[in-house]
Amino acid sequence: MAPPKYDDVTKSASDLLNNDYCFDRKFKLKTKTANGIEVTVENVLGSKGVAGKLTAKCSPFDGVKVEKAGVKTDGRLFGEFKLVNALEGAVFTLKAEDGAGKAPAGEFAVNYQTGSLNMDASVDVVNGPSMSGAATFAYDSFVLGGEVKYNTDFDGEGSASVTDFNGALAYSTSDFSAALKTSNKASVYGLSIHHNVNRSTQVATQFDFCNSGTKSLTVGGIYKWDSETKFQGKLNSSGVVSANWIQALRPQVKLISSAQVNARDFSGDSHKFGMSLILG
Repeated sequence: MAPPKYDDVTKSASDLLNNDYCFDRKFKLKTKTANGIEVTVENVLGSKGVAGKLTAKCSPFDGVKVEKAGVKTDGRLFGEFKLVNALEGAVFTLKAEDGAGKAPAGEFAVNYQTGSLNMDASVDVVNGPSMSGAATFAYDSFVLGGEVKYNTDFDGEGSASVTDFNGALAYSTSDFSAALKTSNKASVYGLSIHHNVNRSTQVATQFDFCNSGTKSLTVGGIYKWDSETKFQGKLNSSGVVSANWIQALRPQVKLISSAQVNARDFSGDSHKFGMSLILG
């Protein structure tokens, strides 16, 4: 089995500490047609009004996947398309966005996997163009990885240079994973830990240390009360406490209630509340 992609080295901890928290009012509807087309409608009511998007996912031909193709309420069009059987072990991806009076975006990427190696390369065809490469190598329970990003400046808007470079080292077992990963030209070091305590409980922590001396710590967990109910929470070193109540109301109907409180400023107005209703 190939190691995780470089971007996914800290996925277990990151997902537990970030996924499902929503401090707006969100509605999501997912449905699938008889011929395999998946359609998702999302609407979010925030402080600036309602924003939404319509997304479709399908496999129109053998080896060709439309991961997402859709439109947002501001008129922005987006799409992600994959070719999965052109070369053994390789997946080619094309992403594009345009509209809504914003600059277009486009990226071509390839991922290649073998038993112990996972490699990514991509080109931002709009900005720069910029090129990036990343790879992870697995040995026993360890994963070693790195990434580099380079702006060619063919568009003449700056100077050709390496814009980012980072590395990662991870260790994982069946119930535990730990990873040390850098960011921002290796100026920030992040330690992520995830542990499946038992069938009903997972915990995770993320500690970030910057060369300037800035530090941050987040600790969180999720507890499965029963087959329909989960409780999720986290606390960071800034004194912000966040909590989720995830309730399956019936098959394919899920309600998530989120709350966030600044424990260092109870009398302030920085507290947040939100709710998500997911159908499908």
